Amino acid sequence: MFSKKLFLLFFEKFFNEDIKHTIEVATLYVATLGFIVHLVLVFFNMADIIEVHAQVEGLLANPIAAIYTPFSFILFYEVYLLIYYLPRSFSVSIAKQYEIVSLILIRKIFKDISNLDLEDVDLFASENLTLFYDITGFLILFFLIFLFRYLLVSRKNHTVTANIEGFILYKKILCILLVPLFLFLSIYSFSHWVIELNQLSLGVVTTIRDFNNIFYHEFFLALVIVDVLILIASFRYTDRYSLLIRNTGFVVTTVLIRVSFSADGLASILLLISGVAFGVLVLYLYSLYDKIDKGESTRESYAYL
Repeated sequence: MFSKKLFLLFFEKFFNEDIKHTIEVATLYVATLGFIVHLVLVFFNMADIIEVHAQVEGLLANPIAAIYTPFSFILFYEVYLLIYYLPRSFSVSIAKQYEIVSLILIRKIFKDISNLDLEDVDLFASENLTLFYDITGFLILFFLIFLFRYLLVSRKNHTVTANIEGFILYKKILCILLVPLFLFLSIYSFSHWVIELNQLSLGVVTTIRDFNNIFYHEFFLALVIVDVLILIASFRYTDRYSLLIRNTGFVVTTVLIRVSFSADGLASILLLISGVAFGVLVLYLYSLYDKIDKGESTRESYAYL
């Protein structure tokens, strides 16, 4: 009983409306400051005041590239919201995953625009096609996220009873564990990229990982593990076939998103779209099944699973 109260107290300390608002405001200030600093570095690079390696020159190529930085900080806030909503609804946390990857894609679009070669007579050059793939992929993702959100707000409401509190507590414990993991991955990923950048300037290595993939490559791997843990725990609280299949489908969609970070170009976009489309289809079929399922034994366990 004491440990339960301790976990709940710890959870409320980091996941309440006041903290969420504070982090939101802090994110806006830091994002603005980051944008200004990035913009100054861009002008320094354009004026040849500073010199950067060719592999990272795209991040300082023109003022448009500076938009990349504020989106990076906004993405960190979205990750916090994903963890924040996890105990309240597994489906909503999955929706936040989709929004995060769409923002990652938007951030990459700004990078693609800054690298766009307008002097190239061949508009269908591989460098220019990347921008086309990303823009098209984002539009499809945006539509799929709309469908997913529409299905969420259209689903049936179910009563939450006392016997589901254990599962809510279980997910809150997962959230508490995700906070230090989130901070560790953030620090580790960025510091590792800085070390690689220094090694690149010294000639120790010839290539470094794309900045667009750092942190999220590892974070979505952690999310796969969390989703599997939630899936396993859900077997204890319901025997409802459609709900178990839905949760299994959400694990699959997270895996596909994670795999997309390991691919490049069009393959990455296709994997990303496939993952989100699979999640939308699973939720749609679940909503159809929910309309015909009249089972009484599991009715009370729907809302928070």
